[in-house]
Amino acid sequence: MKKSKWIMLVAAILPLSLFLLPLWGITLEAPQYPQSIGMEIWITHIEGMNENDLQNINLMNHYVGMKEIPEHMPEFDLFPYVVIGLSLLGIVIGLTGKRNWYLVWFGIAIILGIAGMYDFYQWEYVYGHDLNPHAAIKIPGQGYQPPLIGRKLILNFTAVSMPLAGAYLLFLSMVLSVVAFLIDKKSNKGIVNVILILIIPIAMSCKPSIQEIAYGSDACNFCSMNIVDKQHASQLVTNKGKNYKFDAIECMIHYLEKNNESEMAYVLVSDFADPGQFLAAKEAVFVIDPSSPSPMGASLSAFSAGDFVKSEDTQVKTFEWSEVKEVVKEISVNNL
Repeated sequence: MKKSKWIMLVAAILPLSLFLLPLWGITLEAPQYPQSIGMEIWITHIEGMNENDLQNINLMNHYVGMKEIPEHMPEFDLFPYVVIGLSLLGIVIGLTGKRNWYLVWFGIAIILGIAGMYDFYQWEYVYGHDLNPHAAIKIPGQGYQPPLIGRKLILNFTAVSMPLAGAYLLFLSMVLSVVAFLIDKKSNKGIVNVILILIIPIAMSCKPSIQEIAYGSDACNFCSMNIVDKQHASQLVTNKGKNYKFDAIECMIHYLEKNNESEMAYVLVSDFADPGQFLAAKEAVFVIDPSSPSPMGASLSAFSAGDFVKSEDTQVKTFEWSEVKEVVKEISVNNL
């Protein structure tokens, strides 16, 4: 059997992984939920990422007038047949070995994927806008629709909507169908180019990255205050790519009291001498100076080690990251 047939058969079988793996995930990050809460969307049901997550989300939804997360939707009856049908069609096409049909299957998968995303968006819109007029909390003009993909600030929550393992495997199956089409050509250069074009964006999206802070609108993940001070802001980026932003270094330190710093890809503090520019916390020097108050009252600032020595009074007591964490921990959160 030709190599292209084997690749096409693998591509056709991969969508069946959706019966074993979640397709999409929505998480809510807020100071009152240090570990975040969320839900996983499968092709047959919705379940919480952790125990009691759905219960907690439904409780919050109730206060703002949102409906409960549905236990059943018509899509849950339809999607399994769509996935099985797509796989069976791919298997038949793979066995026939007609290369042009590999692209037909790819096109069908793309169309079904777009239709699924549109349906998901419509569900999110209704979910976030069809509110009970008698809700306990009513904010005129406020909607609660999560993002289709990415991050969105909703009140004091950061909603994160991202594909999960099932979606990535479904995308991989589409890539393989194109590879199967190209594999019989004499040159493999085209195959390499297609794989790079399709795979690199996914790899980049999974890589932890530093985000720009929208000063004046982004909220601190610890105290929920808007972040406005470029000289004292800070940021955490987890190994999984989640970003947490803070209006003060002391807020970030208190957040880390309940979260493992080893799970962070980046621990960043704003350079006081170059506002808006971030430094790695372990490479910065810290000063507690009442003449330069920080947003939450600890008067804590960070500097690049070299710049501080050149431009500041060397008699001022400085702290390294490990030292300043212990100093700030002694300050009661209630006094910040």
